[in-house]
Amino acid sequence: MHCPYCSHADTKVLESRLVQESLRRRRECENCSNRFTTYERAVFRVSVLKKDGREEPFQFEKIKISMLKACSKADEADIEGLAKRVEQKILLRHHNPVKTTEIGKLVLRELRKFDKMAYLRFASIHKAIEDPKMLEKELLVVA
Repeated sequence: MHCPYCSHADTKVLESRLVQESLRRRRECENCSNRFTTYERAVFRVSVLKKDGREEPFQFEKIKISMLKACSKADEADIEGLAKRVEQKILLRHHNPVKTTEIGKLVLRELRKFDKMAYLRFASIHKAIEDPKMLEKELLVVA
């Protein structure tokens, strides 16, 4: 870590603390003795392979928004937790890019445990259910 004051390459960490989802470090430059704070957060480079073959960066917010739409009356904090579990499962797969169908299946698993009606709403869009008989089959899966 370079010192922001003198650009010296060596700094020492005086204190580390977990703050929300990042790591706060209090540092001191070994050259000029000035102190400064850094915040560190892990960044994951996961991409999503769309059905039409396009590839785009993974966006946590898209999962969260789609789950919020399916869960009309759920608390946003609950949905945030569900979406984080989906994100963790995606990261644990260790392959890149991840297909949208795989992400959809992970979302369905979480919704099935959380809210059966939300599961059906999401499944009808994700699986493009237009036939009432297919919807009946999904109802049997949920029951």
